[in-house]
Amino acid sequence: MKEKNEMVQVEQVKIIFNQMVEEYDHLRDLWYSYTFGNIDKILLSEFRITSVHGNKPLALDIGCGTGIQSLRLATLGYKVIGIDIADKLLKLAKVKLSKAGYHDAEFIIGDAQFLPFEDEIASAINCCGPTLSFIPNWRKALSEIARCLKPGGKLLLEVEGKWNLDLFWEIINALMFNLFKYDEPLTSAISHLLPPWDIGHTITYSFKTESGESILMPLKLFATKELKRELEKVGLIIDKQWGLHVLTNLIPSTILHESNYGKLRKRVFNALAYIEQHVNMVWPFNAFGCSLLVLAHKQDDALR
Repeated sequence: MKEKNEMVQVEQVKIIFNQMVEEYDHLRDLWYSYTFGNIDKILLSEFRITSVHGNKPLALDIGCGTGIQSLRLATLGYKVIGIDIADKLLKLAKVKLSKAGYHDAEFIIGDAQFLPFEDEIASAINCCGPTLSFIPNWRKALSEIARCLKPGGKLLLEVEGKWNLDLFWEIINALMFNLFKYDEPLTSAISHLLPPWDIGHTITYSFKTESGESILMPLKLFATKELKRELEKVGLIIDKQWGLHVLTNLIPSTILHESNYGKLRKRVFNALAYIEQHVNMVWPFNAFGCSLLVLAHKQDDALR
């Protein structure tokens, strides 16, 4: 029964993202432009190749979508293989990198819970989106990521964080008759504040598309200690951590997902984002974002 439910969830996520194919590359809301911009900055600063001997180092982009980060990895000198369950997004990714001249990039349909690669094949792995939070058996996916990464190889991972201001916005929203359109009853919103506090819960998030449609997405949230603990179990050690939408979430996330916004909202958001950029690697800000971004490396087996 559990495996059947997991298969249903994977298929549901596939359908959801395939439905977004027309707008995925054109998300104009404040939330995603900020998120993707930060991911891109980290890739540029942390994944540069210092020297190449022979073939290009391989980078896997797990949950690659339309290849936004695949393209960045390719520009940094990696041979890129993108994997995703949403076939329509993969078609766009293939065209995108081909037009940019990266004809060696490959894109395959696949599930992160069962990566079709040899052990220790990749020098770098990107898993953002946040892909891991959508995967029913996320522990299996983490194990697969660790298996495919070379000792010393880098991983950039984005997950949905447990502790963020949306917890309180959800309660306010329920008390105000769904004013912010979180589409969640009060009892459910309150339950998210209950123990255990070091383990993230799973929510059904009402995601608003550019077309205005509400799509319900199952999301696994992670507490910081939980994420660190689970990564270490598979030999992945966190080197750096960022909290995204720590301060910008002073505005409800459902509002920030709206593509039509006025000058005042943008100014307030930009001011909060400016401050956040200076503190998002510092505790407690790096532990309490809506998105947790971690840079990790695979520990050598001899050191484990």
